[in-house]
Amino acid sequence: AAQGALGDRESEAGRILQVAAKMLKSCRTSLRQCLWDLRNDALNEPDFETAIRRTVETVAGDAKLSIRFAGRRNLINDSCAHAILNILRELVSNATVHGEASAVSIAGEARPEIIRFSVSDNGTGFDPAHRPGQDDGHFGLDGIQERLESLGGTLAIESSPGRGTYIRISISSAAPIPPTSQPLNLSTRT
Repeated sequence: AAQGALGDRESEAGRILQVAAKMLKSCRTSLRQCLWDLRNDALNEPDFETAIRRTVETVAGDAKLSIRFAGRRNLINDSCAHAILNILRELVSNATVHGEASAVSIAGEARPEIIRFSVSDNGTGFDPAHRPGQDDGHFGLDGIQERLESLGGTLAIESSPGRGTYIRISISSAAPIPPTSQPLNLSTRT
């Protein structure tokens, strides 16, 4: 409503409103994903490839998915598995929504010392040096980077306009488990 009333989207106020609208959309998407996570039991899958498929199919749209993940699920603690599933969901969503990809491939492996995976797509691609960030209302890649930092992981992006995107991620299996919120103390004092 404010954007409509303002009329001039080129003004500073118009640009701020556009960013605010993108931020609100991102928050709605994150909330929807959190609600989905509450009902999702993909972490209980003994086969991590199946857990990945169940997680990313919800955002893949009509894109053709190819998923190959080797390694036993028990090599990935639940905290790390949850982070990986969220990262993959975000990358597939980025590929199909922003990159307009019609095909997305996920490949990975879990070994005792390292977890590696990649996501590639045939979408529009982008210039990684000038990727949109939080100031532009885009939080996906920055959020992924933050998750990886807490896991001791690394991210490498290969992309260029018109050529699709290839993203590689590595996480040391020896990395510390990210801190979680403290359990509530429900004891009552008398």
